[in-house]
Amino acid sequence: MDTVTPKTAIEYIHSLGRFSGAPGLHRIRALCAALGNPQDGLKFVHLAGTNGKGSTACMTDAMLRAAGYRVGLYTSPYLVQFHERIRVNGGMIPDADLTRLSGRVAQACEGLTLPVGERIGEFEFTTALAFLYFAEQQCDIVVLETGLGGRYDATNVIRAPEVCVITPISRDHMAVLGDTVAEIAGEKAAIIKPACAVVCADGQPDDALPVIRRACDAVGAVWYDGVQPMQVLRCDISGSAFVRGEQGYTVAMPGRHQLQNAQTALRTVAALRERGWEIPLEAEVRGLARARMPGRLERMAEQPLVLLDGAHNAAGVAALTRTVDEMLKMRRLLVVMGMVKDKEYAACIEEMARRADVFFACAPEADARALPAQTAAAIAEQHCGEVYDCHTAEHALTLALEKAGPRDCVLVCGSLYLIGEAEKILRARQKAAE
Repeated sequence: MDTVTPKTAIEYIHSLGRFSGAPGLHRIRALCAALGNPQDGLKFVHLAGTNGKGSTACMTDAMLRAAGYRVGLYTSPYLVQFHERIRVNGGMIPDADLTRLSGRVAQACEGLTLPVGERIGEFEFTTALAFLYFAEQQCDIVVLETGLGGRYDATNVIRAPEVCVITPISRDHMAVLGDTVAEIAGEKAAIIKPACAVVCADGQPDDALPVIRRACDAVGAVWYDGVQPMQVLRCDISGSAFVRGEQGYTVAMPGRHQLQNAQTALRTVAALRERGWEIPLEAEVRGLARARMPGRLERMAEQPLVLLDGAHNAAGVAALTRTVDEMLKMRRLLVVMGMVKDKEYAACIEEMARRADVFFACAPEADARALPAQTAAAIAEQHCGEVYDCHTAEHALTLALEKAGPRDCVLVCGSLYLIGEAEKILRARQKAAE
């Protein structure tokens, strides 16, 4: 195994694969034990859910940093580079630390005795690496986002966190988590542990909320009800402003769904405050205003307006289409979209194609998971009068920008693999034009 440079370390981690054996926490427990259980010396805010985890985590991280804490942030997946997944006080893990700690985790893996046919997978490896880094960096608290599910997610190896956050749940990863919202909610709610505070986002499906409440009651966790009414003052493509209680706030990330994420993040901070964390009101205001999440209606250019959004499941696309309908209805809309095959891609493509004046289908760089551009184009053609089968993101973006006028909007959406590709392509073009 070669982990002597950042490039080879990342290649080695990717080579481990997404799934590494029977569902369970036995592998990550064994690995963490071999590393001295670095997670046991850390405090956490632990987030699970289907939509809004990344944005809520980003907002919570920003408010805690504004309060003066040293904060670790663990998210997935990354858009442009692997280092994005592991941050301390906003800075990505440096090459030297990534390389060094990858070698240490790889060495620990070699000494493990696991069930026949099982191995440490990519997410387990990365999670253990992140715990080591956060412990070395002496983080006061870590905002920890689950990867997939909750019950058997590698992040669930931690002891009881300060706060468990359950963001809105919908049908996603059904092959792993279950066919119904209630089943999926049960898997996500399994991160709830005794004596921790539980913040449940508004807008949960009717089938999910009772499951989450039962999971909380079953282990004696503390349900946090601190909901305050929100008066929205402004909500447009540049962000939002609102009043909560008697305090005004701004959010830079556009979309009404970000108001819900902000409400969840503010409740998370309030729950932490009740547990003794000193977080001034001014830190809430300043942190929330500063919070940014790549790939969530991210503005890349102005004329034409170019937006990137990683809406890749039905609930995510529903949030995106609400924003399109409300904030982009006066612009001609050119949609660049690519999906992976293990999502509910047909419904997602249909919703975006209905709103598109022009649709550019492409296949993200996702190996065997990528939905062929031809398949996406065939679905889009049933709902949009001008559709192009572009095969690659490079081709789709080039053609979309050629056809877009200065007042139009080019919206790149779908798989996060595509969003990462598009960001690389667009930033390279911006750099070449400077």
